[in-house]
Parts: sequence; C-alpha cells; structure tokens
Amino acid sequence: MWPQGNCGHTSSITEGDMRVFSFGGGVQSVAVMVLSAQQILPYTHFVFANVGSDSENPGTMEYIENIAKPFALQYGLNFVEVQWKRKPTSAQTLYEALVEDRNDIAIPVHMKGGGPSWRNCTSKWKVKVIDRWMRDNAGATKQNRQPIGVGISTDEIHRMRTDDPERDVYAYKEYPLVDLRLNRIACQQIIVGAGLPPAPKSSCWFCPYKADKDWMELRRLYPHLFKRVIELEDTINQKRKKYGDKDDVYLWGKQRPMRDFQFVETVDMFDEGMACESGHCMT
Repeated sequence: MWPQGNCGHTSSITEGDMRVFSFGGGVQSVAVMVLSAQQILPYTHFVFANVGSDSENPGTMEYIENIAKPFALQYGLNFVEVQWKRKPTSAQTLYEALVEDRNDIAIPVHMKGGGPSWRNCTSKWKVKVIDRWMRDNAGATKQNRQPIGVGISTDEIHRMRTDDPERDVYAYKEYPLVDLRLNRIACQQIIVGAGLPPAPKSSCWFCPYKADKDWMELRRLYPHLFKRVIELEDTINQKRKKYGDKDDVYLWGKQRPMRDFQFVETVDMFDEGMACESGHCMT
C-alpha cells in the first residue's frame, strides 16, 4: 500500500451526510479525493461518468482502477461509476456513437475555417447522467437541487459557470479547489504528498480539445490509439459526405488531417488546447 501521509480515516457516512463530487479521473479530481480523505473537504461520494472503456484515455482508466478506487475504499469514500444508456438495459459508449451510421457527430470537431462544431458529448454522456444520479440517489429534486463538487482549479477559473437550472436540473455546481485557492500544480503536489503516483490528465483519447503536446503524448504512449484517431477522423468525414456535408472536419485544432500530425517536427509546448467548460471533463 502507499504511505498514508496526513490522510485520516473518515467516519461512517449516513444518508444525511452525503456530499457528491463529479469525478473526472484527472489531477483535480484525485486531489479532491485526497483532501476528502484528509477531512479537509466534505465529499463522501465520487461519481464517475464513464463514457466507455473504449473511449476514455487508457491512462485515466488504469489510474482509476489501480489507484483511485483502492484509495477511496481504504478511506471509506464511495466511488460510483455511472454510464449513459440508450435503453434501461443497454449502455452506449461515446466511441460507439461516433462510428455508428448516423448523421450525428457528438464531439466538437474543428470546422474548416472556423471553430469547433456543436457538440453534446459532455452534456449527454456526463452532465445529464450524473444529474439523474443525483435525483435517484442524493434526494435531489427540481425544487430542491443539491450541490455537486466540480474539479476546476484556479488556473482554469474561466471554466466556472453560473448556475443553470435548465442544464443541471437536479444539482448545482460548487468549486472547492477555487475556494481553497489551489491550482493544478498544487493539486498534483497534494496527490504526491499523500503517497500516490501523479495523476494523468483526463480526456477521451480522440477529444478534439487536445493540445499538440497531448497528441504527441498519445502517439508516444499509445501508438495504436493514435492510428485509430486517424481512422476515426476518416470515418467521421465519410459519414458526413454520405449525408451531404462536403467539407471535411478535423480532430486536430490546426484544422488539418490528423495523419499530417505525424510529420510535425515541433509543437507549441505552451499550447494548453481548449477546455470543456462544464467541468465534468478533463478534471
């Protein structure tokens, strides 16, 4: 087991003590889990909306299974995994939705000569799934919405959003890391200080919001997935042409085909890419 550092065991949790955090699998989320184990933060339930083992970054899934879940168990925290279901008994992953024969592209692909397209990946596969879990398990109603913690740190404060009852029907967001004035570096220090290995940055392996350095890391660590990114981009454009869209779209923010990325010799290492504004992704 890892060194316990300053972590103390939490007391038993009753229904009235439930405090829910949206767990994204990345640095900020793991830091909040550590701070909750240390009883600095009050969260008892860490709800992870899994968009699919075929969609999430493999490093994130490995960290969750090997580090986050055992840590939560050791310190009496509840780790809850939820998934969007097309039918009550049939879950559909985000990747499955992208490759099926429908004129619907859920992710924010980059349009030729413009910005990212409309998307519903975060809303459909994360926000609504967790929101409904709050309704079914945390006593939340439309008239009595309950708080849910989101892992946005001070260096991403632009991602904070004001309350939106039409989108978060049963919950409203709170930002504990901002309240504690913690940035991403401080979050990683908290994780390492608790004896855990550094947490990876979370996202889907095909997310168009990746920065160049993230694509480089994917190509280095998971070359088979980088090849699949190229194939997925081709599949998306083939679907678009089938349904009458002439212009190609891109997963790379430079609005060029991902296969061209293989020949890029230098990238802007200060490019942080784009960020999903919901706070449920990339945290």
